[in-house]
Amino acid sequence: MLGSNHKKDNNLIEGNVSNELDANALQLEIASSTPLELKGKIQLEYLNEQFEGRFIATPELIKLKTIHPYQGMVAAVALEQGNTNLFLQQNGGFSAAGQQQLYFLVFDIFHLYNLFRLKPQALLGLYQQALAILKSKGATIEFGHIDPRSAIGLELAAWLHKQAKLQFKHSYCSPKGLLYSFQNLLKLYPEYFLSV
Repeated sequence: MLGSNHKKDNNLIEGNVSNELDANALQLEIASSTPLELKGKIQLEYLNEQFEGRFIATPELIKLKTIHPYQGMVAAVALEQGNTNLFLQQNGGFSAAGQQQLYFLVFDIFHLYNLFRLKPQALLGLYQQALAILKSKGATIEFGHIDPRSAIGLELAAWLHKQAKLQFKHSYCSPKGLLYSFQNLLKLYPEYFLSV
C-alpha cells in the first residue's frame, strides 16, 4: 500500500521512459504519503554509480536532493501558473505529470553530476563571472553564501540558469535549485575546484 512507511514501490513510476533511464532501475522508497505530501528516497544507477537522493512532493512542487555520490545537488520544479495537472493523485501517488517531472529532475541531477565530475572549473568560472557582474552593479555579496530566495539570489540564479543553458546546452528545471547546487558543491567539495 502506498501509504505504508518505507515501502519500495516501483509502480509509482510508469509510462514512457527515455532509453537513457531504465524505469526498472529507478526505485522509490516511500517514507510517508498523503494526498498533500509524498516523501521518500530515490535510488538508481547511472554510469555504474549508485545514486541516492531524498524527495518531497506536493501537488504543486517536487524537490529532489542528492545524498550519494555527491551530497547537496538540488533539483526542483513548481507547477506553472494556470497548469491544472497536479503532481500528486488523490491517493498520494505521483500523477502522470508528477512522474514526468521527477524524471526531468533526475536528468537535471545527472547533467549537473557530469559537469561537476568533468568540468568543475567551468562551473566555478560561471559562478565567479556571475558574482563579478553583481559586484560591478554595486551588490554586496559573499562568495558561496547567497540566499537563493533573496532578490540578489533570484537575479544570480536567473543569470546562472540562462548561462548554463547557453554554455552546457541544458535547461535546468529550477534556477534556484541550480544556485543551491552550485553553492553546496563549492562548500562541500572545494578540492574539486582547485586548479590542476
